Amino acid sequence: MSAALLVADLGGTNCRLGLVAPGTDRIDDVRSIANDTASGFVPLVASYLDGRRIDRMVVAIAAPADGARIQLTNRDWVIDRDEITAAFGLSGLEIANDFEALGHALARPEALESVVMKPGAATDGTRIILGAGTGFNCSARLSNGSVVVCEAGHTTFAPVTDLDRRLQAELSAKYTRCSTERLLSGSGLREIHAMVTGKPVDAIDGKALIAAALSGQDAQARTSAEAFARMLGQVAGDLALLFQAGGGIWLSGGPTRALRPLLADPDGPFQRAFTEKGRMAPVMKTFPVHLVTSDQAAIAGCLSIATGTFKDGR
Repeated sequence: MSAALLVADLGGTNCRLGLVAPGTDRIDDVRSIANDTASGFVPLVASYLDGRRIDRMVVAIAAPADGARIQLTNRDWVIDRDEITAAFGLSGLEIANDFEALGHALARPEALESVVMKPGAATDGTRIILGAGTGFNCSARLSNGSVVVCEAGHTTFAPVTDLDRRLQAELSAKYTRCSTERLLSGSGLREIHAMVTGKPVDAIDGKALIAAALSGQDAQARTSAEAFARMLGQVAGDLALLFQAGGGIWLSGGPTRALRPLLADPDGPFQRAFTEKGRMAPVMKTFPVHLVTSDQAAIAGCLSIATGTFKDGR
């Protein structure tokens, strides 16, 4: 199959890719490829294409997307615009921050694979999407269709409980400061569990930890998972307030999806922390929260960028 457009979402751990045939708006042959299987982005894409030709590429990356050469935030790869263009003979290349692409995907949230975590009364106002995965970030789609990209993961974490304060002290000593991303990420969940159990961080498997927490058979794992969910609810609520996200909040990221039962519980740690904002609690209760259940949201945003459909408004 030949294709005019390749869309890709390059994260710190995996790269999701898909092909859009000329004259269509359907993304085909979607695959997720571990970055560890390639020495760089160009070899990874070349392996995926396996001789197929493309004319254009839109790439969402986990880093600020400015400049001719871009260093990924959570991986030792440099994205070189000239190298990519030459390697594939492209007539057009667009590189966007991954959360810019996710923000544009909110132009048509009904097209996203998502489920309601917390019902609410959505307005025509700002929509935000945030994600805890390899790192943490957020973007907002304003009512005029423009997208605002943040660096929310690099804000300073605000501790609330004794566990939070111990984590803040430990991670500040290790990294000079404790950012939100240090806790609301896959590695952050392991840091929380290390503090709860006293185990070395490197000895903790995140997937096994979540499975144990949800099984009800491991009290310490449950404590760690509930702490993560509470922190996520706290930060998600703060971001909803900052943006006045009456249009709704969408959650993304592997650890977030894995903890879905904790997020969906109306009396659970996520929703309690999300709504407990003092005098603003009545407002928080009106904000709907959704969970994106697919890894394809960012490549859908790339297609939206390529076709300009994000300009259609509401």
